[in-house]
Amino acid sequence: MMPHLTFENFFDSFVRATVDHDDVTAIVTDSGLERSFAEVKRRARKVAHVFHAKDIPPQGRVVLIARNGPWFHDLLFACAMVGAVLVPVNPKLSSVEVEYILDDARPILIFADKQGRSRIPQDATWAICDVERDIDEICSTTDELTPGSVDPKLPLLQIYTSGTTGQSKGALITHENLLAVTRDGTEHLGRFSRNDKALVCLPLFHIAGIDWAVFALMAGSTTVLLPEVDAAKAVSAITSHRVTKLLLVPAVIRMLVELLELRSVDTSSVTTLCFGASPMPEELIARIRALFPFAGLIHVYGLTETSGMFTYLPASQIASGKRLLSCGIPFLSGGLDIVDPEGRSLAPFARGEIVYRGPQLMAGYWNKPEATEAAIRNGWVHTGDVGYRDDEGYLFVCDRLKDMVKSGDENVFPAEVENVVLKHPRIADAAIIGIPDAKWGELVTAVVVMRENESITLEELQEFARPSLAPFKLPRRLVLVSALPRNAGGKVLKHELRATYARESRLDLPAFTTPEPAYGENVNCN
Repeated sequence: MMPHLTFENFFDSFVRATVDHDDVTAIVTDSGLERSFAEVKRRARKVAHVFHAKDIPPQGRVVLIARNGPWFHDLLFACAMVGAVLVPVNPKLSSVEVEYILDDARPILIFADKQGRSRIPQDATWAICDVERDIDEICSTTDELTPGSVDPKLPLLQIYTSGTTGQSKGALITHENLLAVTRDGTEHLGRFSRNDKALVCLPLFHIAGIDWAVFALMAGSTTVLLPEVDAAKAVSAITSHRVTKLLLVPAVIRMLVELLELRSVDTSSVTTLCFGASPMPEELIARIRALFPFAGLIHVYGLTETSGMFTYLPASQIASGKRLLSCGIPFLSGGLDIVDPEGRSLAPFARGEIVYRGPQLMAGYWNKPEATEAAIRNGWVHTGDVGYRDDEGYLFVCDRLKDMVKSGDENVFPAEVENVVLKHPRIADAAIIGIPDAKWGELVTAVVVMRENESITLEELQEFARPSLAPFKLPRRLVLVSALPRNAGGKVLKHELRATYARESRLDLPAFTTPEPAYGENVNCN
């Protein structure tokens, strides 16, 4: 069990929580690198010394554009020590997307790996460091910084997410936010201890991966770190390191299951398997339970704006076959409600918007006061997700108001893709939706209205969008229609499109289709 966390700055709390763990292995990578807790602390102090020497001001931005690596911990803790803000960025984004984030964040320093550096504009004027080389050089030559006082209410992370406008927003996660989710996560998600080994393969530029890595460190557990999601490497890590704790998204779990069902693998070390980000089909739950017989399965739900998960479905519920589709109950420190469009609380089983308040609530969006006011009203953050609670308070998520597509371990925001697709001169109208896919969870699907006497192929659309979008955001399926269904206010009725093409996807239609949607169906979100 993790020692009590006080709401001080994040690095000081880490040092206090792991004071008796210095000789314990903190991080193991797939390349064989190992670092003790003492080494993690020493490296953080050395990087912080450089930040201090370079006069990085309080709340100055430090950008990291790289795949997973131990450098994340170096930079996170160094930023915590000097009051800077770490801005982790997906290296798979397009150069256009990265340039927008850099212009918005206005960093003092950028750390990037080879792929990340290729995304930075060639005429960039920011100071750019090679994250794989320069941090090791710093840690081999620099003095250590003596920690100072940093207000824990200040932001520590700026994680870019998106909404219905398609414009990226930097969610500001404070020291206190991260400590709050750590306190509840390590207590309710299988109780982390110094004897645990947690596999971290989800990206450390998304809140889920960050949470999982932080939980392990704060509890004095060992982090088994993979550079990216890879089912074969994950299986290898589980067996060779005797991993005890996993956090995965359903699409990755399916890849893992399909691999494990072809092999004889000892998974007896795994005691906790958490999943979230999208619904887990009951058949997949049954298969994963058979492959991980000693693991408690826990469903979690949250978002970037809530510093990650704020509800959990206890393992006992899934083990007994109850509420398999529920996201569970909120952590004790936070509040959950279901409200109507006027913000009024709804009765059990009534569907409305899911809202949250509590110590995990972000400080707001960087440089976007109007977006912050729209998201946080009267102390509650509006998630954009529709759900209901049963008569015992268990949460069920029905649909996503924000229409985010979850493809593999990546989040794709339709408005971002639509903004690019609609620039094509032959396209008159377009909507991006996600349709179910056995391998990826959802496929990015473009439903397109062409201009008169015009046509387009999926390959042509992908080629047009490729310079502006990351590969995982490119449409994987194209549907041509004569018109998009809209309500009286002019908004596209995406739930009708999803209902139509989700049904057709189960018929194994080809990737390029041209049927007209059948509108007006009643869709049961259970």
